[in-house]
Amino acid sequence: MRIGELAAATGVSVRSLRYYEEQRLLAPARTPAGQRVFVAQDVVVVARIQELFAAGFCSSVVRELLPALGAPEQDPARLRAAFGVAVARLEGERAAVDAELAALRSLAARLGVAPDTRVRAHGGPHDAPAAAPPAPTDHRDRRLR
Repeated sequence: MRIGELAAATGVSVRSLRYYEEQRLLAPARTPAGQRVFVAQDVVVVARIQELFAAGFCSSVVRELLPALGAPEQDPARLRAAFGVAVARLEGERAAVDAELAALRSLAARLGVAPDTRVRAHGGPHDAPAAAPPAPTDHRDRRLR
């Protein structure tokens, strides 16, 4: 199966499949002309890669986990360890986000910033206020490493 066929079968872009190969998540054979040739099992591998990315794992961790997920036998100890680390990291991030939210709310209360009640003072209209511009995003990478 060629790269376009694998892309169609998995719903993953050709560009992403090339990235997966670059990251050594996929290892297609090559024709004498250099074209990639994938096998049917690569459809399953791409689905697993997508699941692991969706769970927050970065490509280097995905590369380590794929052999543990491979047929015919999974490596449950390795998977438990990796997922345990992932859960611990996400829980730590959640605690950090909760602390940031508490600090933000505390600062807002101290500064007298009232929550948006959708009512304007001094007899203004009761319509919803104009949407505030989005806050600048934080560049922190939340992918699991």
